[in-house]
Amino acid sequence: MPGDVSLIKFFGHSLSSADYSYFQAIFDAVDLYGGDTCLAFYYRRYANKSDLEVRTDMMKRVTDLLSIYGETLDNIDHGNNLIHKLLLEGRLSIESI
Repeated sequence: MPGDVSLIKFFGHSLSSADYSYFQAIFDAVDLYGGDTCLAFYYRRYANKSDLEVRTDMMKRVTDLLSIYGETLDNIDHGNNLIHKLLLEGRLSIESI
């Protein structure tokens, strides 16, 4: 990923465990913990699911993804607080489109 990346937008990814190595490579490239890159995850309501159900599912998937990524960090404390750090710094969003 050349240059500074200020925002990464995600839409249409399953965020399943099969995708974790892909995300790990991206997060490592932008130094997710120490850098300034923001993450925006977008979702769309589908089928007979309410917006709340879809949003809750997306939040769980994002939390799982970032928690597993946090386990790969050299500093265990960084891994344990990655999600909180991103939220406090305004670098994580989950939005409906």
